[in-house]
Amino acid sequence: MSIKQLKDINKNYISQNFETIVLMSDIKVKSSKNGKKYADVIVQDASKMLEAKYWDYEENQEMINSLTPEDPIHIKAVVGEYQGQLQVTIKHIEKANVDNVNMGDLIPTSTWGLESMTNGLNFFYEKVRSPHMKELIDRMIFSDDYFKKYSTHPAARQVHHNFYHGLLQHTLEVLKFGYTVATTKKLSERQVERLIVMTMLHDWAKIKEYKALPSVGFTEEGTMLGHIFLGAHEALNVINEIEDFDVDDKLIILNGILGHHGQLEFGSPVMPKTIEAQILHQADKMSGDIESIMSFITDQEEEEDAFTSKLWNMGTDYYKRGTK
Repeated sequence: MSIKQLKDINKNYISQNFETIVLMSDIKVKSSKNGKKYADVIVQDASKMLEAKYWDYEENQEMINSLTPEDPIHIKAVVGEYQGQLQVTIKHIEKANVDNVNMGDLIPTSTWGLESMTNGLNFFYEKVRSPHMKELIDRMIFSDDYFKKYSTHPAARQVHHNFYHGLLQHTLEVLKFGYTVATTKKLSERQVERLIVMTMLHDWAKIKEYKALPSVGFTEEGTMLGHIFLGAHEALNVINEIEDFDVDDKLIILNGILGHHGQLEFGSPVMPKTIEAQILHQADKMSGDIESIMSFITDQEEEEDAFTSKLWNMGTDYYKRGTK
């Protein structure tokens, strides 16, 4: 049978064969216990991204290795179950005829709209009065070198906002959450400015850490250094080039970028040391967690169970009824 979108696959499809056109976003070649090579293949369309098994990699590796993330592929596969989770096994892969493919059907994209999000970003940018902090934002975000990447890159590979314009949507969510807390708690105007700047920059280096969609892989630079270091390093370099940049602003903004994961065990090299940095951390976590939960529920909304399966990064399942 043919399916329209990957999100249509559910428990009702177990033991069923299907075929569809997708993008192969990433592939990891592994070896079984008997030494035979197989592949974990990440495929995607606009509705969903999933990992599939491809046991026949060894026999077809020359063809598979010739494919790029931009190549639509036609797959034939079967739906199974492994340890209580759905598992897709690919039986056949071939390059699809691009004349019959609308790429917009294959790349997940934010539903917020680029113009609306750009206007939202400008709304917060205009609240920054300091010319030095504004110059920092101008050079790192609104410059010709960076804005296209900043406005199109995903914010993550799989967990949250892993779609076209995802970084921009995530940043705008964090700005809205953080600004609400800052104004509710009556932070000073300077604190609000610093919060806005560190929020705009906290995940800036995702444009260096991740490859551009439709690939979902890490760059070599991202793998070696990570977005937290890369972002703080770039911000420090730019700040040092801006004459008379306030020392307190510099330290507080950099601490916000470095500490936005909140804990050393979660990847931050330092803890949040200011109110602004703590607000950023909490707002960042809320944006990521809520998006992760919402997309997880959406992926399983067609299944009849009242609860989802367990969401690994949150450690629990979620009640699906009442979400519409």
